[in-house]
Amino acid sequence: MKKILILVSQIGRKKEAFAEHMAKKLTGHQVVLARFSDLIFSVEGENVEIEIEGISPKIRDFDLIYFRRAGDTFLSLAGTLALCLEHWGILFFDRTFKNIGPAGDKFTSYMKLSLAGLPTIPGFFCWYDKIKEKKEKIVSKLGLPLVAKHLSSQRGERIFLLKSMADFDRLNQNCPDGEFLFQKFIQGKGEYRILVLGGTIGAFEKKIQTDPKEFRHNIALGAEEEFIDVKKIPNEMREMAVDAAAALEIQIAGVDIMIDQKGKIWLLEVNRGPGITYDSKISPELNSLASFFASKLKKTGGRDDL
Repeated sequence: MKKILILVSQIGRKKEAFAEHMAKKLTGHQVVLARFSDLIFSVEGENVEIEIEGISPKIRDFDLIYFRRAGDTFLSLAGTLALCLEHWGILFFDRTFKNIGPAGDKFTSYMKLSLAGLPTIPGFFCWYDKIKEKKEKIVSKLGLPLVAKHLSSQRGERIFLLKSMADFDRLNQNCPDGEFLFQKFIQGKGEYRILVLGGTIGAFEKKIQTDPKEFRHNIALGAEEEFIDVKKIPNEMREMAVDAAAALEIQIAGVDIMIDQKGKIWLLEVNRGPGITYDSKISPELNSLASFFASKLKKTGGRDDL
């Protein structure tokens, strides 16, 4: 018996009738109807587990998945799921969802990087209205403290360190309809930003947070930046940054990397349209970007593949 999953934005009488009709016509097969908001993701590197709230088969148990209705609300989530299904070789329709591109969010990028085998920090995602009931499961997976990162966060804003179960309630109060990626908190001893320009390194900086109470290393939140000669980038860090930008098909990327207390290197995030320090006396970023554009303009009018 084959298993078929029909995913919709909302379940109503018409959707139920549709699933019932499919079940009658596809005799001998199991047809399941569920909502995109019922999906629960646990990620640890390439090991991705996707459960469906209230349904015993997990996503990987299905033979065919049909995205009946995603709408604007679940477009990014549908695209993220499509990336997983494509990676696992599970049949799904419509296949155009895997081409989510810039319409994806931070969770989409995180999933791409994880499936590419890059060292992302373990994470958990569920729809915002399930956060309160899933908080114990989140903590069992990631421990405390943990990081809650809003999917539209920028410059370090709406990224929270949750130290207790009560912090989940405060999170819901501050962002009642916010979508969050929860990640394990790893104590770092150094954070870096690498500017990747079409597979080459344009700048290498260390971000130094001088406030001992602040766990975020964003320049907008008071961290200082120290630019280092790109020739001094450790090979592992250089390769990780280039591979991460390539995995997301971003030619101008700001790759954030952390070294933890034990010396392990973690990939934090890849930013499209990264922040740049405009003072060229301090930062090489503007000059590197200009040189990158100039080199591409020399080749077939700038139309070459990067």
